[in-house]
Amino acid sequence: YALGEPEPVTARMAATVRLHALLAAEAHTTVVAAGALARPPRCGRHLYADLAPLRPALTAHGVGDAQELEDFLTARLGMPAPGGHRFGDDLEAPRVRLSTGALVGGSDAERAECLTSPTPLELPQAHRALSRLKSVFDDLRDEAQGWEPPR
Repeated sequence: YALGEPEPVTARMAATVRLHALLAAEAHTTVVAAGALARPPRCGRHLYADLAPLRPALTAHGVGDAQELEDFLTARLGMPAPGGHRFGDDLEAPRVRLSTGALVGGSDAERAECLTSPTPLELPQAHRALSRLKSVFDDLRDEAQGWEPPR
């Protein structure tokens, strides 16, 4: 295979790209709807989000920097959510990297099921993870909108 890959390899790669594109688009929609900033995903398995617009809600939860944001989101999402400081961002900037890999389930069987399903977002493991993501970010949005500065 010096000049190409066998069809099973290219088919699996194409299926993987489609799956993670769907998951990244759904995660992006969720994060932006909550008021965070994120560029639309174009490739890869990660979504980078800036939660500065949600800072009032984060502050109310004791989150003041990217490390605290990482701890906060990891605990609530039940999946790793590394802070942007791990990738060269300023520690004070409330930025995070969300992985689509964590949205497909924890077992090899769950991941394979997502990969081969025509409707992976409807599978229980993906639906649960995306619902949890939406719930956490919706709560932050609601708390940020209800926040009033001290008088």
